[in-house]
Amino acid sequence: MKKLTSLLFAAALVCSLQTSAYAQGDISVGGGIAYGLDIEEIGIQIGGTYDLNEEMRLGADIIYWLIGDEAFMDETDSFTYVEVNFNFNYIFYHENDLKLYGLGTLGIHYASISVDGPGFSESFSDTEVGLGVGAGLEYDLGGVKLYAEPRIFLSGFDQLALAAGVRIPF
Repeated sequence: MKKLTSLLFAAALVCSLQTSAYAQGDISVGGGIAYGLDIEEIGIQIGGTYDLNEEMRLGADIIYWLIGDEAFMDETDSFTYVEVNFNFNYIFYHENDLKLYGLGTLGIHYASISVDGPGFSESFSDTEVGLGVGAGLEYDLGGVKLYAEPRIFLSGFDQLALAAGVRIPF
């Protein structure tokens, strides 16, 4: 029993040493801004990444689009547009502090509008799933990583968006 316990302890120690050798920086969270070229609006983005290995990582982000007041809308009207994206990054260049990567995205897009007028009230919402592709670059400043990502959705709510911000590694 002592030998089994010692063997399990040694195996756990080796695994933890191997994990900690790559664990630094494998999770990053942050946020930034996005600009949708089709809707011509700015959005607030929050998200994170998880490194699977040196070449691949998974990520997720949420973009809340700040839809401006249109001429036909008043204080009682509202418009909401939100994206929830699940991302896969393939890192094809990593030298010094710069990473360049390809980006594949599965996004869930939600839009709703509510209009209230004299004697009527109407609301409409739509949710679509979309596939997107893009590219990104990330520059590590030490405690903070700057990133920029252009991404186009080929289905769902078709849109080209540019995002930039910061990520903090944990």
